[in-house]
Amino acid sequence: MSLSVYETEHFPSSVEASALLTLLTRSTREVSTDASARRYTVPYIPFQKMEDHRLAQPASQIVRGRRGVGKSTLIRRAVELLQATSTLYAVLDMQAYAGLAGDDLLREVLHDVCVHLADSTRRVAAKLGKNLDATTLSDLAETISSATVDVNKVPVAIRRALAKLTATTKSHAIVFLDDYHVIDHEAQPHLLHALHGALKGANGWLKVAGLSSLMNTYSPKTREGLQVPGDAQFISLDLTLENPEAAEAHLRAILTSFLGAVGHSMSNTVIPEASFRRLVWATAGVPRDFLQMFARTVEHARRNKHTTVTLSDVNMAIGEFGQQKFDDVLQDARNEADVLKKLLAALEKLCLDEKLVNAFLVRSEDSNERRLVHALSDLRMVHLINQSITPNRAAVRYEAYILDYSMFTGFRKRRSVREMVPEESQFKAAELRALPRVSAGFLDGGVIPVASEKEMLAAQGFEELAAAFKKLGRIVDRAGAA
Repeated sequence: MSLSVYETEHFPSSVEASALLTLLTRSTREVSTDASARRYTVPYIPFQKMEDHRLAQPASQIVRGRRGVGKSTLIRRAVELLQATSTLYAVLDMQAYAGLAGDDLLREVLHDVCVHLADSTRRVAAKLGKNLDATTLSDLAETISSATVDVNKVPVAIRRALAKLTATTKSHAIVFLDDYHVIDHEAQPHLLHALHGALKGANGWLKVAGLSSLMNTYSPKTREGLQVPGDAQFISLDLTLENPEAAEAHLRAILTSFLGAVGHSMSNTVIPEASFRRLVWATAGVPRDFLQMFARTVEHARRNKHTTVTLSDVNMAIGEFGQQKFDDVLQDARNEADVLKKLLAALEKLCLDEKLVNAFLVRSEDSNERRLVHALSDLRMVHLINQSITPNRAAVRYEAYILDYSMFTGFRKRRSVREMVPEESQFKAAELRALPRVSAGFLDGGVIPVASEKEMLAAQGFEELAAAFKKLGRIVDRAGAA
């Protein structure tokens, strides 16, 4: 009896592909609190700037990034690093508290922080072989639940208990809050203020992760929350389409790791380069979107009996993925879902129906439209491609975005729409200057400022032709007056 190793002719229909689909499903769940299942089934791909090690350090931090970029994975990885130390930690998924506000919110969160820190104390005690008192935190949790104490006085009691524990362990206590943006917007600063008060002065630190456009980490009016940089520092995870080469390299490394787990490598027999790049661009560098959409493309290729993943498989997967993104809007931005959908519809009409291009400019000024565009970016419905562009070559600056591919690809294919894809690593400024523009008042049905014919010609480098048109216009005006 002997064994022979061979590669299947058609990867999408292979046993290895089936194993990969299972692995992808299990690995792309939004989980940050499952510390027991911390072993990675694929080789770990480090974040670009070692953010996991930064997050495990004793400092308060606010982790920002679009949905799916790896905030929960970052927390899970930081916890894995902390488990080798004597640090006390608590990880809370804030989705569970999304419907609460006021004292109810504060009471439930403080209760669970005490419970998790007490459990962590017992773990560290067993690790160090020391007798650490976890009962104080456990008793505090019961007192909070009984509502026999003013919940606003609880942070002081927590700080005293933690100070004794960290002094004994000669280490720190860290509280992680994942998906903090789902908490009631007005209640966010007060909750952070209470938690920061429970940790500060006790070798305790607060780590908050969420969508930056939906987080309210500090209130100037009440002076509550976390101020940057005094109380906390930012950690940004976004690899946007401003730097497509870096995004492509990171996603290539991730997919190579997953394929290696089932005995394959990146090759044309799995996914041709054109299909891979299309997938990278369509997912705008978001790792979870990329992996979930790759799984869908494999399923499409298998269903269509394709020998490898084709561009048509990718396009169909993109179109289907749009509904999941719309569901994310309803889940993460429930308070503003209606106005976000209204803005999406207006952008779709302006860009896809009228101007026949999948991109637009939004003016870099404080406006409701710009704030909502940033929220749509965090929710992966639009994607930043340039941070600063001046269409009129003046002081007025704009940000450039493309609409998500799910809005005009697959089932919603618009064949006449021009897709903005850079010929090289970056977009040419001339391409961006001619895009339709969104300014204050756009959402209310006001006048939509767009590039004039003269500006579009000048943006493309035809200044002389633009000047000729201007001169011709003056001649016509004089003739009409005569």
